[in-house]
Amino acid sequence: MKKVFFFILFLLFISLKSYSQNYNDFTLQDLEGNDVKLSKLLEKGPVMISFWATWCSPCKEEMKKLFPVYEKYKDRGFTYLAINQDNQKSVSKVKSYINANGYSFPVVLDPDKSVFESYSGVGIPYSLLISIDKKIISKHLGYVTGDEIKIESEIKNALSAE
Repeated sequence: MKKVFFFILFLLFISLKSYSQNYNDFTLQDLEGNDVKLSKLLEKGPVMISFWATWCSPCKEEMKKLFPVYEKYKDRGFTYLAINQDNQKSVSKVKSYINANGYSFPVVLDPDKSVFESYSGVGIPYSLLISIDKKIISKHLGYVTGDEIKIESEIKNALSAE
């Protein structure tokens, strides 16, 4: 009986933690070693932070589908910020992957996964759309073809709410 009680208590704690998700500012380095601060990006408009890794096929598919969305809305202040989760051994592959695909959105490195953990990340791809008033307005865990349609709609709503 005790085990069941503690299990239910644990599930309740986990669910409350995920619902009470708050904005956490951070500064990470981009592929050129420059600091990128989330709050600075939010001054221009909504930001979608997307946690990914070079070994994650769904992550790469999501980036491929969301790159045109970024291109479409970047002039209106939208930023797609790709936060890489590769470890120190595989982080060298990141820059060549980004360059090979011609991606122009900002890419930053989170090799110790501190930002991922601060946003309660449990798996990748994991994306959060943050409004200019620093509220998390949507979350997506995983990616399947077609998700980009819903995400684009959320981005349009965030841009029109400014």
